[in-house]
Amino acid sequence: MIILATLRMAFIILHTVFWGGPVYLFSFLDPYAERAARLIRLWAKGNLLACGVSIRVQGLSQLNPHSAYLFMSNHQSQFDILALMAALEDFPLRWVAKHELRKVPILGACMQRTHQILVDRGSRTQAVATLRKVKELLGAHISVLFFPEGTRGEDGRLLPFKPGGFMAAVEAGVPVVPITINGSRSILPPGDWKVRSGEIEIIFGTPIPIHRDGTRKAARIALLTQVERAIAARLKTAASPPTGAKHPSPLPQAGQPERRYEQDGRETAYRAAP
Repeated sequence: MIILATLRMAFIILHTVFWGGPVYLFSFLDPYAERAARLIRLWAKGNLLACGVSIRVQGLSQLNPHSAYLFMSNHQSQFDILALMAALEDFPLRWVAKHELRKVPILGACMQRTHQILVDRGSRTQAVATLRKVKELLGAHISVLFFPEGTRGEDGRLLPFKPGGFMAAVEAGVPVVPITINGSRSILPPGDWKVRSGEIEIIFGTPIPIHRDGTRKAARIALLTQVERAIAARLKTAASPPTGAKHPSPLPQAGQPERRYEQDGRETAYRAAP
């Protein structure tokens, strides 16, 4: 187990170094570095495949890749962002992350060049700059991903949601899509480095429109409550699995299409591949 986990981590590091140069260079080719962002998706899918991690997706067919959304997801593992980039490969997408990632060699530089939003949550000035950047990206038809918990929980249960992303949603006025991730914590738990193989389930909820009938504060609180309930309703924890939850059907077998989206709203399946 230790040897396999070491090999997987070594691959992730070398794979990051391999893609770092092309991503950085391609980031100069267009205003929002979308060509470089497409390379990042290949990097994410390659890491998933090498680590033996499969993805099961539900609800994605209700979304339009040509529209901008503000995605809100629970956060269980460092593999969440890899899984979401692979699942949302047809969507121009940037995500909000902690500013400490700027210091990570190669990764930090590539994140800045591709317009990922790196936030110092302790800075009020940064909060204003984040709102401005989110509105700018959404205006360019680029979706933005928030992890409203702000960090990964120790037991897989939801942590209290922070208001920043919901302030941005109310200001921007674009639909908010709640996302529930199940299974990623068992792939790479918080505080661990040993990557395990397995399956990550990603459930996209119905887009929630922004209503501004009252004050901005009231709209933010109502939106936060609605998103939190939508994510929690589909969240599975080892301690208390949701009542009546359906077990996901098996992944596609060899010879079957690696990815399929059903247009009638039924469960969809996707197997990561570069």
